[in-house]
Amino acid sequence: MSKRILISVIVIMLTACGLMAAQKTSKPKVLAQVGDKTVTTADFDSLSLALRFTITDSTNIDSLKKVLLDSLINQRLVDIRIDSVMAIEPKDRSYRERRSQEVTGVVFKAMYDNEISYKIKVDSAEIDSFYAANPDQFTEPEKIRAAYIFIAFPKPDTAGIKSEKKKKQIIEKMQNETLRRAQEVYKKALAGENWDTLVDKYSEDKSHLKNGGDLGTIPRGRMQPEFDSAAFNAPAESIVGPVKTQFGYNIIRVYEHIAPQLKPLDNELRNSIRAAVFRNHEKENADKFVDSLKSISQYTFNEEALAMDDSLVDDDTWLLILNNQDTIFEKRVKEQLPKYMRYKKIANVTPEIKKDMLRELSSTYVLMEAGRKLGYYDKPEAVQTGKDFDYREAKNKINDLLRDQTYKPSQDEIKQFFDDNFEKRYREQRPLHVQHIIFSDSASAIIIRDSILAGADFKTMALNYYPGEKEIREVAYDLGFISQQDMGEQFYNAADTLKVGELSLPVKTQWGYHLIKLVERRTDKTLDQVRPGIIKELTDAADSKVKRAFLEQWKAVTPVKTNPKNIKSYKFPESLHAVQIAPQPPSRD
Repeated sequence: MSKRILISVIVIMLTACGLMAAQKTSKPKVLAQVGDKTVTTADFDSLSLALRFTITDSTNIDSLKKVLLDSLINQRLVDIRIDSVMAIEPKDRSYRERRSQEVTGVVFKAMYDNEISYKIKVDSAEIDSFYAANPDQFTEPEKIRAAYIFIAFPKPDTAGIKSEKKKKQIIEKMQNETLRRAQEVYKKALAGENWDTLVDKYSEDKSHLKNGGDLGTIPRGRMQPEFDSAAFNAPAESIVGPVKTQFGYNIIRVYEHIAPQLKPLDNELRNSIRAAVFRNHEKENADKFVDSLKSISQYTFNEEALAMDDSLVDDDTWLLILNNQDTIFEKRVKEQLPKYMRYKKIANVTPEIKKDMLRELSSTYVLMEAGRKLGYYDKPEAVQTGKDFDYREAKNKINDLLRDQTYKPSQDEIKQFFDDNFEKRYREQRPLHVQHIIFSDSASAIIIRDSILAGADFKTMALNYYPGEKEIREVAYDLGFISQQDMGEQFYNAADTLKVGELSLPVKTQWGYHLIKLVERRTDKTLDQVRPGIIKELTDAADSKVKRAFLEQWKAVTPVKTNPKNIKSYKFPESLHAVQIAPQPPSRD
């Protein structure tokens, strides 16, 4: 494995958030002890499989193990600091509120499932009753099957005309002309002229031309009101019009009327009704559950603060204490009061209005209290959610510590990085996409060039005149993107002088005479194009420097002990080896 790949492994590991434990049949062996943390063979397996590198005969196994071990030791040093942050009881109320909100979401879902949803049963009799009591919900509306010819109002040209009267006259004249045209088409349709022919010739709705203007089956209310009224009042097998809408005139052919029909109560509809009835019961039961909890709850209001204007009340002032435990503060009221007033259409705020809103906001806390009493906050899923939140916050805090928070690349640094790396990273190495035809003599090349300039297709000519077998010609004429090294200086320079789509004169090289067509030109990357990437690289480098410094400090104060014997005996997962030997089947002898 190359040094570059080994370094990449370090970078990946140092930025890793965590690793899935590998499933092993035997107990993992300890490879290193880092404080109270361990690095095991299972960790090696997980990291190796996550990185998905390939082990070959040339891989330096000892070097690879050292890279992985160093990476995992560094991660354990970070883990120790995360644990130390988690051990500190957070004093920030915002932290506690965010943690509570995340845990409470898990608790409420479990409560809803167990206390509300689980207790609901919807049987067949209730489905039948709902179906019978709500026929309007399950009745297909009246429909027609129709086609139409549409003649649109042209857009009036009133540019430069200031008189509204003159504009109106122009519009009326154009609409009258549209009506006249529509009436002529209508008369032709009534006279029995072929409907499809009339659609093709006169209709301006291009999306329906292929099917004779067929609109399919239309329920009442889908089309414009004028169209709807005329079409649904027309008898089957009739033509009505011209019907004016805001867009133009319509000649409508009604094929048939389809009366409203009650949907059959099949399995699909039964399942749909079951879900609707279930949701209704869920809402009813949830409302009853919350109301019953509210009825036995104790509300303590801060009357003095509620009587004051909100601008005079500090955000940390309590306004409601529920059941002597949960508290709603002024900050929450300031956030929610404008929305509450808009929803309730309230113009002026009074203490009683604030109390009403607080009672509504208290529903969450009422349910939280019930969750505590019923033991939902002690269930494993809720406890784990809290631990996950603590870990994530601690990890973010340590990650912030391991970054250079003050560094911001200067414009000079960005420009210097761009200049230093231009040739290797930002210059387009293969800028020209070219196609060519090769000839043994220039005269033949000129004849074919003239044919192409006269309109012959370049690819067709290449497939006909490029030397070699057909299979070779089909791929060899298109060189893709090339550099000067690919085809030589003379060929490349000739191609580089062309504009995209342009065809060269015959160009002589050691292989013969070429007609060159430039298909596409890629340009070098500009500083503006790559600036965001450069900023990230410079920032990452600064962060890495800070991180290395912290890791060195932590190593100096943390006991680290490796187990050379276990490290030496460790075998990488077989799936990572380039050549895997399949087990031989048993002999039949």
